[in-house]
Amino acid sequence: MSKSRLISLFFSFMGFTLFIWLFIREDLTGIFAILSIVKWKFFWIASYRIIPITIDAFGWLKLFEKDIIPRFSNLVSARWICEAFNTLLPVAQIGGHFLRAKLIGKNIVDKAKAGATVVVDFTIGLVTQILFTIGGLILLIQESQEEDIYSWIIIGIIAGLVAVSGFILAQRTGLFSIGAKGVNLLLRSRKIMGLIESSRNLDQQISDSYSRKDRLVSCGLWRLAGWIAKSGEIWLFLYFAGSPVTIQEAMILESLSTAFRSVAFAIPGGLGVQDGGILLIGIMIGLSPEKALALALVKRFREIVVGVPGLIYWFIVDGHQATPQLTGK
Repeated sequence: MSKSRLISLFFSFMGFTLFIWLFIREDLTGIFAILSIVKWKFFWIASYRIIPITIDAFGWLKLFEKDIIPRFSNLVSARWICEAFNTLLPVAQIGGHFLRAKLIGKNIVDKAKAGATVVVDFTIGLVTQILFTIGGLILLIQESQEEDIYSWIIIGIIAGLVAVSGFILAQRTGLFSIGAKGVNLLLRSRKIMGLIESSRNLDQQISDSYSRKDRLVSCGLWRLAGWIAKSGEIWLFLYFAGSPVTIQEAMILESLSTAFRSVAFAIPGGLGVQDGGILLIGIMIGLSPEKALALALVKRFREIVVGVPGLIYWFIVDGHQATPQLTGK
């Protein structure tokens, strides 16, 4: 067994162990009692996910030049498959982005331009997530009225700046090629390695994309709206569970739990870490541990309900066919 697989298994085991520990230490009866209140309404929560996926696709659309704009439905399906890939498979929460570059690039002549939009969109998504997280920290200060919470903002800003700077630097040091190799290893398909060759042309395309300031701003606004829209999932669940929260509280939970998940990128799906973050932040805004963990469990169920069909759709549409290469001209 390769070293990379051993590392992946180790982090998967750590995440799963933490996940189980979080739940067995609490009142499982109380957690399932809350879930029983929601019942079939859970499918409304799962269906709601199409809204933030569509908003994110709008942001991605803004980065394409007029001569290579793909069908919007293709962007939405690529975002859906990307999310399913990153959520359910051990690809460090980034492999799905290489897959959506391949999916959207198969109908575009200039594959490098398609790949560049994904890299830039991912970077903008990271920047807007940091802004969303900082906004959540500010809202948490207003909700908690605890002075020592200010240290969270400082930590969040520093971690965010390091993350953004590191990723932008990594774009110049072969991250795209490394990521493509990781997806290739997982899919056991040599044809995706065409992505590595095209990565040699990405630098210029990425620089060109960054030079279009108006498109970057437009994409950023849509992506920020997408992060905010994801808070609706939390609001819906707690409303259906008979414990409604304000939009601000839903944003606090979503922004900070997502930040926990992003920090634990090495653990598939941020398993255990995201759930622990929901428990911690939930208690800080007044939720009982049972309600917070019920919310964490529902988010996991939603990932499966939305993600598994996404993987199946990818396999039917693309997986059984000869995987198209992302080689630029």
